[in-house]
Amino acid sequence: MSREAFHLLLERYLENRCTDEEKEIVKKWYGMLDKQDIQDAGTAEINALEEKLWERIHGEVIPDQHEVLVTDLKPIVRFSRMLRFSAAAVLAGLVLTVGYLFFVNNGSKSELKSFVLSNDVKQYINADQKPVTIKLEDGSLVTLQPKAVLKYPIHFSDSLREVSLEGEGFFEISKNPLKPFLVYNKNVITRVVGTSFIVKTAHNKTEVIVKTGKVIVSPNSSKLNIKDLLKSDDGVVLTPNQKTVYNAIDNTFATSLVDQPLSIDLKTPKAQVKESYVFNDTPVADVLGQLQKSYGIEFIVDNKELYNYTFTGDLSEQNLYSQLDFLCESIKASYSVKGTKIIISTKE
Repeated sequence: MSREAFHLLLERYLENRCTDEEKEIVKKWYGMLDKQDIQDAGTAEINALEEKLWERIHGEVIPDQHEVLVTDLKPIVRFSRMLRFSAAAVLAGLVLTVGYLFFVNNGSKSELKSFVLSNDVKQYINADQKPVTIKLEDGSLVTLQPKAVLKYPIHFSDSLREVSLEGEGFFEISKNPLKPFLVYNKNVITRVVGTSFIVKTAHNKTEVIVKTGKVIVSPNSSKLNIKDLLKSDDGVVLTPNQKTVYNAIDNTFATSLVDQPLSIDLKTPKAQVKESYVFNDTPVADVLGQLQKSYGIEFIVDNKELYNYTFTGDLSEQNLYSQLDFLCESIKASYSVKGTKIIISTKE
């Protein structure tokens, strides 16, 4: 059992949300401490007392540097004394030693709360110098960059798929509308049904980049209720070739297009894609319509007179911005990126 799971189970006990089995586990844990230890514990001794309880529960464990078991709902604990005082005394000690630790420890996030206590959870640390791909139970793939850490359950719950990420990872999520997929990190929660996207965190900033599909990114708050989150569309909605950067210091999102937008016609044969970029006296509206379909980006023409132009040329084998340079030059226009949209204007 990890420290994180340890704290979360104690929180559930304080909120009276434990199963009977979990309650019995917590009571047995506190039966491992001397009564005098709890009665004499003040603020200065809380850390030492919690450390003593952790050591008696967990013992000495040295995890593998790659994949380790994070938690088990039915831990095998060693104890020499059973309950030596009443449940009331146990709860009083629990509030003193654990409630303080859990709630003043920099504001605990909602990370892993749903699955860490109900499933065996693994942790993978990419200690290699190259990306490593992990396949999850549902067939989803997560490609971890060096030093990234992924926590994931051996078995997902019946209604939700949840993982936790530190560092950078590329997700390719199997579609399942009945089972939303949540990616937690210390700053945000990313919600998806079936899509591919990148999440990367550095200190107080987290960047989410969408390649295919749609995701909703919300701040990860200690007061967050996952059930309420799943029922709402609150957060930043991202579609292909869009990204957002969340700044935890001022609780803001900065949303824009990615630096190099890529075509989302992944299932279309290359020959057909190339042909779709060859135009012969084609109305500008149709050219922009093809680009919007290919990249999933909204184009706005601020001068309708530009629709009177036609375009002839081959835009294949070029990136989006080169295509726009070629198109705009031929119709005497210019373009600018505003947020997640591209504005086409008459050249002044």
